[in-house]
Amino acid sequence: MAGIILSADIGTSSLKAALIDLDGRIVAFSRQAYDPGASGLPDAGSWERAFARALEHIHAQAPACAPDGICVSGNGPTLAPLAKGGEALPPLYWHEGRKNPPQETSPDQEIPNPPRSFFLPHAAWLKENAPADYEKTTLFLSPHEWLSFRLGAQALAVLPSAAYEPYFWDDDQCRFFAVDRAKFPPFVKMGSVIGTVSAEAAALFACGGASRLRTGTPIIAGGTDFIAALVGTGTLKPGDVCDRAGSSEGINICAAICAAICDAKPAAGSGIRALPHVKEGLWNVGKIIPSSGRLFESYRRASGQEHLSYEAHLAELIPSAADTGIFKNIAPLAPDAPLLHSAQEPLLHSAQEPLLHSVQELGRSVLCAIGLAVRDAAAALERHGFPVKEMKVSGGQAKNARWNQLKADMTGITLIIPEIPDGELAGNAVISAVALGSAGSLEEAAAKMIRAREVYEPQPAAAAFWDDRFKTV
Repeated sequence: MAGIILSADIGTSSLKAALIDLDGRIVAFSRQAYDPGASGLPDAGSWERAFARALEHIHAQAPACAPDGICVSGNGPTLAPLAKGGEALPPLYWHEGRKNPPQETSPDQEIPNPPRSFFLPHAAWLKENAPADYEKTTLFLSPHEWLSFRLGAQALAVLPSAAYEPYFWDDDQCRFFAVDRAKFPPFVKMGSVIGTVSAEAAALFACGGASRLRTGTPIIAGGTDFIAALVGTGTLKPGDVCDRAGSSEGINICAAICAAICDAKPAAGSGIRALPHVKEGLWNVGKIIPSSGRLFESYRRASGQEHLSYEAHLAELIPSAADTGIFKNIAPLAPDAPLLHSAQEPLLHSAQEPLLHSVQELGRSVLCAIGLAVRDAAAALERHGFPVKEMKVSGGQAKNARWNQLKADMTGITLIIPEIPDGELAGNAVISAVALGSAGSLEEAAAKMIRAREVYEPQPAAAAFWDDRFKTV
């Protein structure tokens, strides 16, 4: 029976990897920031080099552990165009805005059932704006599919569930977007074994003659990061809620609702999105906060404090979550406010406040903005019949006790922190446990492998302060 899973996640700014046993315990962990590719942004080579560094770091922590299965998730709907010789062309990132609307089949014919694909608009953009790269592309893969392919898997597109097919592509949508259907690989269901580690991959990721991967190790089809995080936080039954916090943030609720409700105009107009869940017949109802993590990173850069660890940084901004006095006269920063007067000078004023007297006050204003955005997202979901009383947290923000308590107080929501706070990594391990026969279902594997490490409940006095504070915003 399989015992150790190598789980990896290709994020927007870094790659995370871990060895996780089938009791849901981390044996070794590594997070590797990307080096820039030729374009200045991370490319497929950056992902591969980060994976190699992560393997080296993990091997140093657990030299005797060889994985019994490998599962990779990744950010989506990013596309990695693959050329005929296996060369990866520059990625089309989900957040860059490089996408085209669908093409009508004739000037007087409207497109029936507007296309839902998250991926085809990016391929259409490449065809129009970089036709040479489009012509060289033989297949469009997502980052996790590309890395799995490099390890020895088949080149396949991974569906979380059958209901997701229209959100990827089909013949009609390819025609609407005027892209070649042959450039998009066949589908496979998430959790399928899609190949084994090749001798070439074992040699590629060896160091000093010692391979860190065994030839023949099964490769399991991982999904997009947000789906993996739902699995990895155990958000698998109606009413479960996951707060997935990274570069962007999303409040996601598992719901038993029908497609007609999902497509209702009021929900669409509110920014609430309903997508199929990984569990057939269920839905994921979510509210996206586009830039919570990126806003904090922008503040770190603007204040010249990237060198500080997150723990040290947040300790400076939040000496105690119960001490609301430090926030008494600080309003949330406007989401679109610049953080620099110039390349050197941090912004120390906002439209809400006459003056922020220090870099610390600017940072606290950023924290207020993030907390208010999460609070507003939860309120929007409740207005549409999806109350949020508690939520499981996934991502880097989950790793800081001060921020967790402050966020619980700001939002009035109880936060549950799993033992493995990186939900994508835990989700890949759960998916692999089922694929390799160690569990009969995702629910069974999750019940065994996912446990709460800490619970943060709103402190009455602090929560009352934030209720009053946000009423005036």
